[in-house]
Amino acid sequence: MTRDAYERRLRRFFNDVSLKADKFVSKAKSDPKWAEKLITDYMLKQKQRVLSKEIEASSLANSRKPLKLLLEMNDVSGINWKKISRFMPKERKYALDRAPTIDELRLLLENSELRFQAILLTMASSSIRIGAWDYLDWGHIETLKKADDIVAAKLRVYAGDAEEYMTFITPEAYKKLEQYIQLRVEHGEKITQASPVIRDRWDTVRGGYVGEVKTPLRLKSSGVKRLFEDALWKFGLRKEKKKRHEFSIHSLRKFFKTRAEQVMKPINVETLMGHSTGISDSYYRPTQKDLLEDYLKAVPLLTISEAEEVRRESKISRQQLEERLGQLEDLVSRLVALKGEQVLSQDHNRSEGTLKRNSSKKVVRADEIEKFISEGWEPIMSLPDGKVIMKVI
Repeated sequence: MTRDAYERRLRRFFNDVSLKADKFVSKAKSDPKWAEKLITDYMLKQKQRVLSKEIEASSLANSRKPLKLLLEMNDVSGINWKKISRFMPKERKYALDRAPTIDELRLLLENSELRFQAILLTMASSSIRIGAWDYLDWGHIETLKKADDIVAAKLRVYAGDAEEYMTFITPEAYKKLEQYIQLRVEHGEKITQASPVIRDRWDTVRGGYVGEVKTPLRLKSSGVKRLFEDALWKFGLRKEKKKRHEFSIHSLRKFFKTRAEQVMKPINVETLMGHSTGISDSYYRPTQKDLLEDYLKAVPLLTISEAEEVRRESKISRQQLEERLGQLEDLVSRLVALKGEQVLSQDHNRSEGTLKRNSSKKVVRADEIEKFISEGWEPIMSLPDGKVIMKVI
């Protein structure tokens, strides 16, 4: 659970019991049984919401965790948390949402404005949580190149926080973010390392959108969620109002996990998703290079745009063709050289055989030629090894 999620659940509790945090903690220290009853009553109330299908059982369990942490951090003891846990209904270990299909994502991508396209591609290829948008600045994104080509971009998620971790986005996602940033520059915004990656809409003409181009306001997670849900309704991917939907913004994390695990090590997928890997957190410390090399295997599966897919496959085909031609040229060169050596060897052997049958001919070294000429011999053929065939005049 992220820090924001903890804070939201604490605010909900204190609003419900009409108390401020400091007053609650102070009284809990002197009267832990009072605090235990207050928490139990709150949990029973939330349990009724679970039974009436207003919230999931997992939400109730997550409401207890921040309260327990708050009291433990303030040295409040004497509360029977095991007893409180017995009031909890069993929670389902999986969600009802699913990973979207590539066609559904293409439908959203091809019919949306540039800002939404940048959001969609970034989330689908990095698996960042929606809360990451509250902190993500332009300076938290770094391009990664090979032979001058952008192969991915690195994201610092929750930069500066104890929960900070690293993940990547595809070249497709980075190019879309870059286009969006360039659009803002063209309209007069000064982009710095501290500029929010996604901002509010600005006033382009008189009577246009609320907002000033030179004073950007960060589009927070609530705004990103609203954009996504509006798109789902607009394109018919959400058709009825209900508490839980099979296709939500969280589904993009399932898309990432489902696709990436087809070619990547599962532990690396979990690492890039910002998940704890248990005891491996202490012992498994992959380098950026290790993670990137594994992630690059998944880039084709995380590329959404059909045009980008065709372009990438075309580029791969050209590279494969050039590599194959190079291999063939090398093979031909080696075969020609080998054939030449065989021909020369045959000629040499044939010459030596002839000499054996004809004692009037000799094979001599180059430094012996003058001697044999003075004795009445003459050169008639040079051999590949530098020797010369001579005969009697």
